[in-house]
Amino acid sequence: MTKFDFLSDTHKSWHHMDVEQVLTSLESAVEGLSYVNARQRLRYLGANKLPQSRPVSKLLLQPLLDPLTYLLLIAAIYLQWNGAEGWALILVGVLHGTIGIGISFWAMKTREQVIRDRPQRHQNELSNSVIVLRDHEEMEIPARDLVLGDVLLLRESDRPNVDIRLLEVSEDFLVSQTNLGGEAICSKQVLSFEEKTPPLEQGNMVYAGTEISSGIAKGVVVATGRFTYEQISLIKERSFSAVHSELRQLRKVWLCLLGLVTVIAIAFAWHRGIIINAMTAAALIVSTYPQNLLRIATQVQLLGMRDLAKQRIWVRFPSVLDALARVTTIVPILESDVVLSFDNLRRAGIEWRALLRTSEADAQAFGEVIGIETHSYFDVPQEKIRQWQGNPPKARDAVAVICSDIEDIPILRLADVGICDRNCRKELQDSSGLILPKEDFHYLPMAILEGRSIFDRLQRTALITASSSIILAVLTLIDTAAGFSIPPLQLIWVGAIATPIIAFPLVFEPTHDSLLLQPARRFQTMLRPSNYLRILLAVSATISAIAVVFGLKYQGQTAMFSQARSMAFVTLAFSLIFHACAIARHSVLSNLPLLLGISFVAVCQVIFVELPWFGDMMATVPLNGLEWAIAILSATAVFWVQELIKTG
Repeated sequence: MTKFDFLSDTHKSWHHMDVEQVLTSLESAVEGLSYVNARQRLRYLGANKLPQSRPVSKLLLQPLLDPLTYLLLIAAIYLQWNGAEGWALILVGVLHGTIGIGISFWAMKTREQVIRDRPQRHQNELSNSVIVLRDHEEMEIPARDLVLGDVLLLRESDRPNVDIRLLEVSEDFLVSQTNLGGEAICSKQVLSFEEKTPPLEQGNMVYAGTEISSGIAKGVVVATGRFTYEQISLIKERSFSAVHSELRQLRKVWLCLLGLVTVIAIAFAWHRGIIINAMTAAALIVSTYPQNLLRIATQVQLLGMRDLAKQRIWVRFPSVLDALARVTTIVPILESDVVLSFDNLRRAGIEWRALLRTSEADAQAFGEVIGIETHSYFDVPQEKIRQWQGNPPKARDAVAVICSDIEDIPILRLADVGICDRNCRKELQDSSGLILPKEDFHYLPMAILEGRSIFDRLQRTALITASSSIILAVLTLIDTAAGFSIPPLQLIWVGAIATPIIAFPLVFEPTHDSLLLQPARRFQTMLRPSNYLRILLAVSATISAIAVVFGLKYQGQTAMFSQARSMAFVTLAFSLIFHACAIARHSVLSNLPLLLGISFVAVCQVIFVELPWFGDMMATVPLNGLEWAIAILSATAVFWVQELIKTG
């Protein structure tokens, strides 16, 4: 136990304790810490600043901390020991683990670039120095050197970046808590409060992110850096986007499906006493599990933030882009003498509504003149926002609110997307998700198009990945029921290697302007009936094509089994290629990563079938030109099905 272990507990109810208890718990005094003690605490606790990114060591060790890594390793060793291709499972695990680490590093670098490119504030910056008591004397120190137990002197206009338990205050001491969603002006008194008192009603606390409006005070630091109330609240508010939540739901569905198929495959293996079925089940799990899909979703959102930052539009969190894609209502808060100029977004399913700082009658008259629904700002505006949002959780309509006054922060926080411009006060910017370069509504379509584009890319990537997983699961069941054994390496190649190579380049497609002309309902959720129908039709078309190719070639003749299985393998792989070509927004030639991925998979497919060494490994035999043509033409079935869906 070290000297300052007592400082590790930062979750005490400081507002519930009296002054003596607080000082005793922190081993401090009203006169402040000694200089030596403060420096020792600084070395132990670290600087008072927010971590910029995850340590590199954590990224590298992440696969080793995942229990699934060791489960895969044990299964691979067991299967290899029993004569199966356990080495392939380890190889795929290492490959996807390396890719995951690479994406994490890429995301870290992209996040740093976004921060570097974001618009810089030129006003209301936090002070870099503070006044503390050290050795009974006032001393000015950098704010990053504050430690728990420091006694801090607060004056008018100070903006602390630490949480403070007040010790002494002047009679005119006032604090603005607007940035944290509290009252615009709140008086502070040195009292003890009930333990369950809400944080913003704790009158003896000053939180990071607030501003001293008037008066002076003395207080002791009780939380620094990422442990402050502001940062903890920010983490809670900055939850995963709806896209991430839906991808998690899809992953649960995949896992349930894989569990069912695996149980059936193992049951057949147990009944027949052969190990190859167990290897097939393991290969199916590895090849159909949605590896790195969530990491890719985060990276795509970060790339969108970077692209908007280059246009001087700052998106504060990745989840804001997802909310922008789902926006159905944009609500500016206006003054009565405002001059409006904005784009007509009705074709995109987006309505402009307004809150005007005037009476309801005047607001409606103003709305009739400008042609949009307008209500009084003073007539319960929060209820209007909730009404336009619909009834959660069924409703997914998102509302964007544009504000310019600090008193609008409660409404800004209630909205799905809070919007302001760079000229607004820092409190307003800190409560917003989207910051425009200036007060110009014409920037909004650019941000909404980027949000929709990101949603569309991830949706198409998820569709092709889900279709591939279900196809492999259904083929495994059919093969097992028919008494055949699908080669595990074919499953691993198609599901764990070919599918990511072809699906992931879809997220790098250029933005398609037509997305801003499509109905808003198409961007509300991935889990909608039309997407289920697309998956069902893609799976049905591919399975039917494979069944026809295999059945016509095999026809119950044992001698033709190898050729029939090889043709089915070719049809399976090329169906994946044609599926990607069908759902791509742009020509394949305009997406270099997709073109390279398709070319790589096609070349590898030829090698796996035609070269003897690879044929022995993949359980294939060479095919003649006619057999290749039949297999590839059959694979186009999924392409024509997708084209019919587009036409419909």
